[in-house]
Amino acid sequence: MVASVSVLTSSAQASSYYEADDYYAEGGLSPSEWHGKGAQELGLSGDVDRERFRELLDGQVGDQQLGTFRNGQLEHRPGWDVTLSAPKSVSIMAEVAGDRRLIAAHGEAVRTALAHVETHMAATRVRHGGAVTREATGNLIVASFQHGTSRAQDPQLHTHNVIMNATQGEDGSWRSLEPRAIYQLQKQIGAIYRQELALKVRELGYVIETAKESMFEIKGVSADVMAAFSTRSAEIEAALGERGTSREAASAAEKQVAALDTRQAKVAADQASLVADWRQTADRAGFNSEARLALIGEAKSNSVSATGLAEQAKAAERAVAHAADKLGERQSVFSVAALHEEAGRVGLGKVSYAQVGAAIDAAGARGELVDRTFLDRRGAEFAGLTTHQNIEAETRLLRIESEGRGAFAPIASPLAAAKAVAVASRQAEHDGFAWNADQRAATEQLLTSRNRITAVQGYAGTAKTTTVLATFAREAEARGVSVVALAPTASAAMVLGEALGTRGDTVARHMLSPGPSASGQPAAWIVDEASLLSARDTARLFDLAEQHDARVVLVGDVKQLGSVEAGAAFAQLQTAGMETAKLGEIVRQTNTATKEAVLASIEGDAKKALGALDRGGGAIIEGADRAERLAAIADRYAGLDKASRARTLVIEPSREGRDALTADIRQALVRSGTLRGPAVTVESLVNKGLTRAEARDPLSYDRGDVVRFSQDYADKGVVRGEAFRVERVDPAKAAIALRSEDGREVDWRLRQWGAGKVQVFEAQRLELRAGDSIRFTRNDREADRVNGARAEVTAVNADTRTATVRGSRGQVQTLRLDTARDRHIAHGYVDTAFAAQGRTAEHVIVHADSRATNLVDQKSFYVGISRAKQSATIFTNDRAKLVSAINERAGTVQTAIAQAAIPQPVAAKTSVSGLAQTLASKFGAGL
Repeated sequence: MVASVSVLTSSAQASSYYEADDYYAEGGLSPSEWHGKGAQELGLSGDVDRERFRELLDGQVGDQQLGTFRNGQLEHRPGWDVTLSAPKSVSIMAEVAGDRRLIAAHGEAVRTALAHVETHMAATRVRHGGAVTREATGNLIVASFQHGTSRAQDPQLHTHNVIMNATQGEDGSWRSLEPRAIYQLQKQIGAIYRQELALKVRELGYVIETAKESMFEIKGVSADVMAAFSTRSAEIEAALGERGTSREAASAAEKQVAALDTRQAKVAADQASLVADWRQTADRAGFNSEARLALIGEAKSNSVSATGLAEQAKAAERAVAHAADKLGERQSVFSVAALHEEAGRVGLGKVSYAQVGAAIDAAGARGELVDRTFLDRRGAEFAGLTTHQNIEAETRLLRIESEGRGAFAPIASPLAAAKAVAVASRQAEHDGFAWNADQRAATEQLLTSRNRITAVQGYAGTAKTTTVLATFAREAEARGVSVVALAPTASAAMVLGEALGTRGDTVARHMLSPGPSASGQPAAWIVDEASLLSARDTARLFDLAEQHDARVVLVGDVKQLGSVEAGAAFAQLQTAGMETAKLGEIVRQTNTATKEAVLASIEGDAKKALGALDRGGGAIIEGADRAERLAAIADRYAGLDKASRARTLVIEPSREGRDALTADIRQALVRSGTLRGPAVTVESLVNKGLTRAEARDPLSYDRGDVVRFSQDYADKGVVRGEAFRVERVDPAKAAIALRSEDGREVDWRLRQWGAGKVQVFEAQRLELRAGDSIRFTRNDREADRVNGARAEVTAVNADTRTATVRGSRGQVQTLRLDTARDRHIAHGYVDTAFAAQGRTAEHVIVHADSRATNLVDQKSFYVGISRAKQSATIFTNDRAKLVSAINERAGTVQTAIAQAAIPQPVAAKTSVSGLAQTLASKFGAGL
């Protein structure tokens, strides 16, 4: 692991960093150094003094004693160890080959990473009345200890950075540190360290080979040589293998257990004998003295001083622009720290941390980046930014909504609307489904609205579609208004279309080809699951509506999950005053206790929600071990009969967890005989979900990926939708060699063509047996397949490499499992919360780990339990911690334009006589 964060339990534990556990130690002590503005404030510099170190660990800072006295005993957490380790090839060249320049480079990179931590993560908790808030402090006290070997006595250049549990507040007093950002941004700390080290190594004359996540190695140190010095990695891999998993497949917890189980005690080593042993190992691996010295000599002859600063500054500007594009596609507001990390990744080995910082400042001065306060998942504040593109998109959608107020004639008069509602509600009551007051009012409001953009805000299970939208669509069509059913996903669009008696389409497809209204017929576009629309797509949809003079009805729930791309347009428009009909009465739940749980989740009260499940709405099952929880879920689900499984929805928030739980479920189904007969393995194609910025980055692609272009490139021999396999990637030239299924080769240059018009898929092994449940993962109209639709495998043939499947409507298809078109499939047993949104089931089983910081919050919890008509069962690591986590994480999505800055529009007004004239001209008589 390049960067690791661990808590210190005692000052005695930290004292071990002084010990002579490798040959760097001089006089029994490891090389050490004080870092941080907090250390400067205390007059600490140079070598770490052992006694002062222990005092600080014990909370003695200046004349203050930090900590809390409980029952006469002082409780104080000493601090945290942030360990930064050099890439294996750097350690080998420094320790085995003897290029001591790399040790200095490592030290400089460590200092840069610590400065990043101090600037962006140092904070304390301050109580104001009854509220506790996070206060950024920007200062740390850090004691760093440098080592050169691993516990297994392999060369491993690394530094233990002991961050004291103390930071100075604005009032000058010392307080305990708030460490959550350090834990949560552990990968970022490692990335910043690697990025700075990569530049230093390159400036020393080495050629580096870059990989994903800012990883790199020195070119010339082979994989075999690195493997020869990776004893710890081999031990951990072996331990994981004994548990039936691997480093690639294992969870973080499983890797940690394996690492601890194989951890050896520290031992002192003699410098001369240790280096001699290493060099013999290198010789046996084919990296003898001559080769080592030649590589160092070549590097020294190629080393560069700090010249070409202008070129580096330009590279930093390009890296920041690319990074801001990428982050801005996913978030309206992102942290400055995240931009630093991403820009450093883009410019790996070419730009310094300081140059990235200067480029960020320059982009801000030009107005390309705008200061904002970034809020993390728990609402803590950090320095943040937004892009001018995000501001422009939000400004446009707000303007179009504002200017569209009062611009249309009502579809029906108040009297006609009331009559339509009365007829529809009478029919529904006759069928056993009585309307409520919210449904009546919402339907009348839509039919009589004079605005271009209107909305229906309804909680999950308020029967928006079958009552309000179905009646609105029927009355609109009867009055000459063409109705178009849209949704962000194909499955939601299909459901909406069926409910409205028309063809459903995705918003993306509609924007590509909206189709003209028949003979200028007015149109109403109904968009379901509108909370899933990004600000950019909402603005584009509104632009299109203006061009076609169409009205738009947005339907959704601001309490549910939002877009995976930037923005929260549906909520933002409501805040800005968009006309919104509201449905608050839930009718989905047939179990009163389950309904109470859903209502409590809407309020954000997790404790109350779980209490309702206890009273008959379901169950809460605790288990500390994740693997055991997943196995228990699998056994419960597999123990149901086929009909009951069809009425049960299983939700696991993460994709990795979904795959692990799916594997457990399938094993249980094999044991029960539900999955039967021979198995066939297919390389299914999984969408990599690249942003447009990522699609332009050659490091986003891997050999074996499948690329589909969304438009024709006739001069390149590319047809829209055709599948091409990635054969080779040349990052330097941003060139990718593609091969079609019929053997044609295409030289794809990302900078010249097509980088923004692609879908990219990676191969993932998938086993199929008769009885398996699958879902399609890509829309294919010609094959009658909808992304998200389920099917059952009725037979597999390993000889012909085919699988016969039966869809939910009884349609039978044969999949050719070696053809790219038929490989867009996945097992259909487990959904993420995003995939589950919009679905309904009698029973729901939800896996909710309180530690899943980015996945378990108020919105995902609400979405999960609100799918259930009858019962919801929650499997969690710790009930109390889950309640705290959900209550703390509101799941709020930020917008580029702050709420206070949203302009209050002046809606156009139409007089009564003008309204009558407009009605007559647009719709004629008969209202």
